[in-house]
Amino acid sequence: MLAAEKVAFARRCHERQISMAHLFVMTIIETSGPLPMNRVAELIGSGLPTATGLVSRMEVRGLVRREHDTRDRRVVLVSLTPEGSAELQTLNLVRRQRMAAAISHLTEGERAQLLTSIQSLRRAFERVDHEGASA
Repeated sequence: MLAAEKVAFARRCHERQISMAHLFVMTIIETSGPLPMNRVAELIGSGLPTATGLVSRMEVRGLVRREHDTRDRRVVLVSLTPEGSAELQTLNLVRRQRMAAAISHLTEGERAQLLTSIQSLRRAFERVDHEGASA
């Protein structure tokens, strides 16, 4: 990601009052589904009290909710709320729109070259995933 794109994305998050830690937790939950609080703490590299504080602030904002696991009431699961999902969708939509605007400024040859490069990168990621990402 280019520096200008990073700044633009960070600005959009700031305007929506979503910290990078919030974004990270929301994205992981969106990908993995509900997570136990201890796993959230692991993923953000903190202790449980710090993760609990982060999740509490996210819960107050309506981005996530905490519920006891129906299989083990001692486990507290963190999941996205519809509002949290909508925030992620909005951020992704704005990012895609910006990308589309940038691509529209490319020539046909540049677009073809970009597509070829993206396809090569996708194949490389598939090889890494298949072989295991030890790097």
